[in-house]
Amino acid sequence: MKSGLELYDSRVSRIEIADGLAVVYFSHGYIRKPGRGGGTGWSQELRLIFSAATISEPLAPLPNTIADGYLEVGGIRHEIIPLPFRRKVGARLYLAFFDGTRIEIAGEKPFVELLGTPIFLEAFP
Repeated sequence: MKSGLELYDSRVSRIEIADGLAVVYFSHGYIRKPGRGGGTGWSQELRLIFSAATISEPLAPLPNTIADGYLEVGGIRHEIIPLPFRRKVGARLYLAFFDGTRIEIAGEKPFVELLGTPIFLEAFP
């Protein structure tokens, strides 16, 4: 894996549902990049998009920071989503936030779109 979106400690700013699309906007996606030693950590805005989506109700209050979560695709559970990411099958996103609220989105053809410029946060020894 070249890099990956770590769901824990990432921040969801909003979720939009329209015409069967679900768009999960991350104002801070924690991106891990491997390198010599332990690699580096970065922050970047991004969005995770599903087609033919359904969402659990009610929506969690947003913005909110993720305490636990995963994206399950084809029977594979990703707590760190490999980047770039685009699949042609069904998927399910489960997020639990630090305030105790939860959300689940099921849909098809999930993909991650990186936005803006990555910001360096830390290096791992």
